[in-house]
Amino acid sequence: MAMQVISSNNQIDIEQHFKVVAGPGAGKTTFLVNHIRNVLTNSERLGVNRKVACITYTNVGVDTLVDRVKDERDNIEISTIHSFLFVHVVKPYLFLISDKYGLNPSMFDSPFEHIFSNGFFRSTNLPTRFRVQESEMKKVFWEINGETCILRLPNRNRNVQQYHNSLLRYKTAFWEKGIMHYDDILAFAWEIVNKDSSVLRILRAKFPYFFIDEFQDTSPIQSAILKLIANEETIVGVIGDEAQSIYSFQGASMQQFIDFTLPNINEFVIPDNHRSTLQIISVLNTIRGSITQTSPEAKAGDLPKIIVGDSIAALEECERLWGEKNVVSLSYMVPTANAMRKRVPVESAANNIIEELFSVDSNRDRKKVIISVIKSVEFAKQNLFNDAIKELSRHFRNQDLFKGHKSALIFIKSYLNLYNEISNETLWQLYERLQASSIVSLSRIRESKTAEMTRVEAFYKETSYKDLALTIRLLKDASLHRTIHKAKGDEFNNVLVIVKGRFGNRYNEERDLAFLLNPELNSLEEHRVNYVACSRAKENLIINVPELSQEASDTLATYFDISSV
Repeated sequence: MAMQVISSNNQIDIEQHFKVVAGPGAGKTTFLVNHIRNVLTNSERLGVNRKVACITYTNVGVDTLVDRVKDERDNIEISTIHSFLFVHVVKPYLFLISDKYGLNPSMFDSPFEHIFSNGFFRSTNLPTRFRVQESEMKKVFWEINGETCILRLPNRNRNVQQYHNSLLRYKTAFWEKGIMHYDDILAFAWEIVNKDSSVLRILRAKFPYFFIDEFQDTSPIQSAILKLIANEETIVGVIGDEAQSIYSFQGASMQQFIDFTLPNINEFVIPDNHRSTLQIISVLNTIRGSITQTSPEAKAGDLPKIIVGDSIAALEECERLWGEKNVVSLSYMVPTANAMRKRVPVESAANNIIEELFSVDSNRDRKKVIISVIKSVEFAKQNLFNDAIKELSRHFRNQDLFKGHKSALIFIKSYLNLYNEISNETLWQLYERLQASSIVSLSRIRESKTAEMTRVEAFYKETSYKDLALTIRLLKDASLHRTIHKAKGDEFNNVLVIVKGRFGNRYNEERDLAFLLNPELNSLEEHRVNYVACSRAKENLIINVPELSQEASDTLATYFDISSV
């Protein structure tokens, strides 16, 4: 059946499963809010204990929806999928699978981001033929295997069970310390709902309507859980855009959205773009081919710009045009985004500093504390005090009656007061500060008595606090300078997209500017990431590149005003 063309203001059947395809600026949030209000007004299946579940992928998306529904929150539960599953499935029912994984349910208060621990990994005693590179560990994902889940690595199709067993030992080392990762939530939720069908019945009774925004970022496990919920009673609606699928590193797959279907599901498409000017929409339509967007308001503006040269200089030029507080820079890499915020040059090597620390320093606890201290201070600098306290308190659990939260807050405040001094020091000086304090205990690093330093000593003395701080990824980021992934679901008047070489590579026009010169959104996620970045702009879109060939300049001159700084 062909998809029906609708606008964001159209009403659809509230008692029918639905799927909506909508590009950037199409009014997905407007459509979803209107549909929720339609359900709240006309449904006879809601009550004091029965709500509409509204799931979105990012915290930005959650905040946007919360702001839009405001006074109608009583019958709506808005959260990310990980938060929803943790609160309603994993936390209350973890005991159902605790024996299988050796879990102590009382130890898990909230999930954590997964930062690879070489020390934990070495403890698995993985046979040589099953050795895994550290960079691969970032790509570990859970995969459904019957009614259970198995840990997998990309391109590891042989000896899957042996890899799973070893990776499970690695995960267990975290669980024993009360650390559950976000990806674990999905696997545990899947196993729980398959272990006891009454959990699904309770979910359906609580939530007769289940709507998911940004469904293109859904993983196969999430999609499978949703289909189980939709088997009876609950009406399911999904909204998304395959061209904005940019979370494959967290197990998401654009194909999940493309292939998603349910019995008697209604399918719609919204081709509008209410956000951007006609000139920006022309660029977006050139990048993608699956939907040709139009502007219902026919908003006209200036040609988008390409500024060739230094990124900080490009930012300053944009601020000269539109004002210092009116330009948002978006970067692919975390170090680049942090460097733009701090207005400092970023070396490509900065991308790998945390990995280098883990490979150089064999003391697991010491490097964990060092990283947590820097993360918590950097979180606090951005007023993310809850994240800062959560990050640091796990090292202070036994130091106060509040699971370390009080001690962490005192520590963070003292380091914020010294920030200008500490941020200009080396990791060795930070290590010495921590050694001298009474609140945290660190293993001693033997200092050489000769000019020849040990490898770990050299790393700590030659690496600055600022170097490592550039690699810290904020869990929430509402700053003017953020990664593209952190801007997902948001929009800004003036957007500066920083295009550089990624993952330590030097800039290469043929590769890094291919999203404009030779776009392949279906097969290349990096092209989709840059498409998302460009689509955040409402009035002015600016792309900064280190250099531009004459051939590329000639090709892009139709859609861009090109200048240098």
